[in-house]
Amino acid sequence: MIRFMAPDLPHPSGGIKVIYNYVEHLVDLGYDACVWHGTPGFGYSSWEHHAPVETGLALEFIPGDVLVMPETGGSKWAFLNPDTPTVMLCQGMDFVFADAGFTEDVPGAYPGWRQATCVLSVSEAISTFLEGACEQGFPIYRIPVEIESWFAPSAKRRQIALMPRRRREDLIGAVQLLRRSGRLGDWEIVLIDGMTQPEVASALGEAAIFLFGAEREGFGLPGAEAMAAGCYVVGFTGDGAKEYLLPDCSSVVPDSDVVAMRDLTLEAMNWFDRDRATYDEKVAIGAARVRERYSGGQVRSALDTAFSQITAEDSASLIQEPMIIQHYMSHGPRGGWPGRVYRGARRMARRSIDRLSND
Repeated sequence: MIRFMAPDLPHPSGGIKVIYNYVEHLVDLGYDACVWHGTPGFGYSSWEHHAPVETGLALEFIPGDVLVMPETGGSKWAFLNPDTPTVMLCQGMDFVFADAGFTEDVPGAYPGWRQATCVLSVSEAISTFLEGACEQGFPIYRIPVEIESWFAPSAKRRQIALMPRRRREDLIGAVQLLRRSGRLGDWEIVLIDGMTQPEVASALGEAAIFLFGAEREGFGLPGAEAMAAGCYVVGFTGDGAKEYLLPDCSSVVPDSDVVAMRDLTLEAMNWFDRDRATYDEKVAIGAARVRERYSGGQVRSALDTAFSQITAEDSASLIQEPMIIQHYMSHGPRGGWPGRVYRGARRMARRSIDRLSND
């Protein structure tokens, strides 16, 4: 069994969706894999997926099993299962040294995790970062993220879509400059917030332009989804998006330069209204690039290559003896009814650990 430990977030983030997507592909490839949440009975009822899910504050692993852990918190969670071979999943460079300082070295072939055996990287930028962060020769597997097929263009309208939570101040500044330019006319600003994934895909499919507020991105999923939906993207790379946000198909804005974002948006609006050939050509290049690099086939191929080695008989990532492994949530404080469930489940996990130790 390959278990991907995942945090119990109230709503599925982009990172959670990547974990579920990887598990779905591994299952389709014939691997025994699942997503592991800590809170007993936890799940996302409003989100459609076919990834198997297990829950529990602690689970028994047997020889041949594999544990995959997200890098969130730096080495904060390395204490949980110090004797368990661990495959790291890195979706953001900022997380790797999240709990490090300036005056001390961070030990480990993978920073802070002496039990780490290899790492899965979701982007070129992260892989480059990990090559400097990890000891030479530490296995790094590049696994792209998938841009789902429902992100597709529909009839385009004079709409400028944006997601208002990331780089909110910069996006507000750029939009207000657009309003004060006197050239917005009948163009509509569409806020993508609080929508289901199909609603997001529909909004991006109709929008002509997407303002991308990328900041410290591991990959920058919204920008790629917007490209697949036929938007012309104007925005920051956040570093991670630089592998697809290129001048031939988008307008890359210098960091925090809201005046440039206004000017480049006005240019894209002009192409849409008066030079549709230029607009269509650039949008087509971006959409084709995303479909080619981030398809389900690309993800499955990369996962199969990585896990055929991770699950090989002589792999250092295989658990060698029965053990009880703890989830993040075994150390998550709660109050009220969730707290009672948590404490009861934790007592059960403790009894399981004790029973296994006495067997």
